[in-house]
Amino acid sequence: MDVEFGDQAAHDPAARDKQAAILDAALAVFARYGFRRTAMADIAREAGMSRAALYLHYRNKEDIFRSLSAAFYDRAAQDVAAALEAEGPADAVLCAAFEAYGGAAFVALLSSPHGEELLDTKANSAADIAREGEARIVGLFAQWLERRGVDDPAETAVVILAAKHGLKSIITSPQDYRAKLSRLARLIGNGLGG
Repeated sequence: MDVEFGDQAAHDPAARDKQAAILDAALAVFARYGFRRTAMADIAREAGMSRAALYLHYRNKEDIFRSLSAAFYDRAAQDVAAALEAEGPADAVLCAAFEAYGGAAFVALLSSPHGEELLDTKANSAADIAREGEARIVGLFAQWLERRGVDDPAETAVVILAAKHGLKSIITSPQDYRAKLSRLARLIGNGLGG
């Protein structure tokens, strides 16, 4: 995970690895128990460390959740940028970019009985991170649209991502979500002329 971890971790690969392991453990525990029921002790146990060691890296579970959110958006921006650099028909590029922007993460949330709670927690505890991350993703889509000669690429990118996000309210399963993402990519790709 590519997360800003503070002064020590910025210069210490072992500290970065430890914090990435903590975030991986936290994600697993949050998916298993939900945010509210998860305790720092649960995260420490999953990460294979003591609570005291965990507190050397993070103040509380909100701090961990915010770091998870930042890591998600950092990774998504890298993956979306790579997907949008690919050659190919617009629908195929869009489908890959949609998947890169949280497709797998959202499918994992759908599979968790606590997915809705985790989305609510993101909206409450990491709204600033989500806004900044979303703005970066919109910018990447806008650049891609500009390269394709689309009028008003920034506004078009906002509309495309709003449509993608809107799918979350009508899906019934992870498979349904992926199918609808693909359909949306085809629809937009056809509108862009292939």
